[in-house]
Amino acid sequence: MDLIIKCVMAVILMGIVHYISKTDNYYIAGLVLSFPGLSILAYYFMYIEQGASKVRETIYFAIVSAIPFVIFLLVLNFTLKNYNIFKSILISSVVWGFFASILIITWKNFS
Repeated sequence: MDLIIKCVMAVILMGIVHYISKTDNYYIAGLVLSFPGLSILAYYFMYIEQGASKVRETIYFAIVSAIPFVIFLLVLNFTLKNYNIFKSILISSVVWGFFASILIITWKNFS
């Protein structure tokens, strides 16, 4: 049941992003993507099952995980000057994967 709720929330969120991206306030679509709707459920169930310390540890990791996302956005911005959207997203995703991997390896070794 939890998975169904998460999927429905994701569909609603993507519908909102699609609608907003067609308006004059299209830039707000990027903000909507950062809405913690799915995380709220995950943190709630994690708290119930594993307690506050696990939720706090996950929050710390989530804060640091913003770094690969910011790098993704910067690379996407720069690659769009020379490539189409498909190639730009592909390149940005590979770069994100690289930095996300470094983050995961580092986190596992130091936490």
